[in-house]
Amino acid sequence: MSSNESLIGTAGPRGCGVPAYRDPGADAVRTAIAHLEAATARLHTVLDAPTADAAARDAGAPEPAGRSALDEELCDRLVDLAAVRAWGAREASPASASEPDPDAAAAVLRGCALWTVDADTVRALAMTHTAAARPPTDEVSRGAAPGIRVSPAAEKAAVGVGPAVQEVTGGSVPAAVTAHGRAAALITALASAEVYDAVCAGLRAALGDCPAGRAAAAWEIADTALSGLGATRGEWVDADPAHTAAGGWVLVERIGRLALAAALLASAPDLPTAQAGICVNAARRYTWNHLRQPPPEAATAVHLRRTAELVNWIAGTAARSGT
Repeated sequence: MSSNESLIGTAGPRGCGVPAYRDPGADAVRTAIAHLEAATARLHTVLDAPTADAAARDAGAPEPAGRSALDEELCDRLVDLAAVRAWGAREASPASASEPDPDAAAAVLRGCALWTVDADTVRALAMTHTAAARPPTDEVSRGAAPGIRVSPAAEKAAVGVGPAVQEVTGGSVPAAVTAHGRAAALITALASAEVYDAVCAGLRAALGDCPAGRAAAAWEIADTALSGLGATRGEWVDADPAHTAAGGWVLVERIGRLALAAALLASAPDLPTAQAGICVNAARRYTWNHLRQPPPEAATAVHLRRTAELVNWIAGTAARSGT
């Protein structure tokens, strides 16, 4: 068995089970975490099985190298799960229980985090060739997360993606279509300066001040990523979602990763010393894996035109070649 097994046996930084959430709307958080728990547990079983080592050897990998590669992959997915558990504990904390119902920005922030959790679930399932039992968690209802107040024009732009495809496919909407529809709804809400700035302020508050010791390295990566949202603000705010939604999932994921990373960092001081050190290592690895990329940039009308040209050219080439 790999040395990562102990991470599967705990439900989060506080060692609790899947927490009870403070409001019915937060059931989406519980469901999303449960889906990722199940997907990661299955991946753990698959990658830690003797058959995985045999398959690696059959593929030509020397035994120690094959095992270490599998452990590395498994550790990354378990770190993703640890971040999600920390965020879930934060959503269910007594301090949060006294807060008022989520406003537009809080709902968008939660929606971005849920989108990211579901993306991690889909990736873990794909690695074991397992189909999702149901579409990803639908935090975005009628095109917007609960609490989001958008203009009628923006709502019209964000809704109808799922039902339209559902009608064509007889009720089976691919996960990718659902995910991009949700991302488009969130990007539509983030086009509001008030919402965008409040989301960034919420992330800044969650990240807090730079911690001492080894946690500082993770904090600095997250701080740089968060500052990047300010640098590219002008590309997203007051922009046309018909353009920005094309690559909007990148912004949605960046916001979601920041929320999860901040929760993981914040959980470390509450743990016993030995566990706190492991939690800090997880935060360092999480931010290194997910938050070092350049700030997310919005798509433009020119980008959409070039995308269409690429699709037509490559699809046409494939058709002509018979592939």
